[in-house]
Amino acid sequence: MSYGKTRNDYINAVIIPGYTENSKLLVTQCPLEKTVVDFWTMVYDHDSNIVVLLDQLNKKAPLWDEKQEVLEFEQFSILQEDASNTEEFRLTLHHKKKDQRTITVFWASKLNVASVTKLPSSILLGLLKKVKDCWKKDKGSITVVSSDGCTKSGLFVALYLALEKMDIDDEVDVFQMVRAMQVRRPEFFMKLDQYEYIYKCIKEHLEEIDSVYSNC
Repeated sequence: MSYGKTRNDYINAVIIPGYTENSKLLVTQCPLEKTVVDFWTMVYDHDSNIVVLLDQLNKKAPLWDEKQEVLEFEQFSILQEDASNTEEFRLTLHHKKKDQRTITVFWASKLNVASVTKLPSSILLGLLKKVKDCWKKDKGSITVVSSDGCTKSGLFVALYLALEKMDIDDEVDVFQMVRAMQVRRPEFFMKLDQYEYIYKCIKEHLEEIDSVYSNC
């Protein structure tokens, strides 16, 4: 919507609607050097206040300067506000002709492995809780970034939607939820172990809730 004169309105990303008002996830790949400006244009245009990185970025295509210097891309400038915490920090995204916004970045370094489904479910659940708590304070789109735009991000989005649906209806149909995701990007959930992992995460989440209530 606000792309520069040298750009077009395309970016390799999909929108996954949530179940509550203002709940929307933008799922995309780690940008290339020439598409970083498209990434920030998408974040700005879709009012995304949260960026979740599930993989290492391309070394030649950083989204910000880790030395706390301003990084500029055509109509945008980006500044990392605090470099003390590498897993959760804030950026200032400034549109040179309009306004500036604060973006919270969650960098999931613990998920930077070949197979997330072999990790303890508590790692993904812990990340999700931090993201959801942040979203409740400053509602807006959540941008989810991974190397291929489908494998790790599919797991994150599916669990986000599952827990959101359970909060509303006390139930969720994982299969139908994933099918709805696959309408937007067919590459989501190509392996059975991804379904198994989501059920494992949901089970642990419910056990944690039961534990809280039993101690009250």
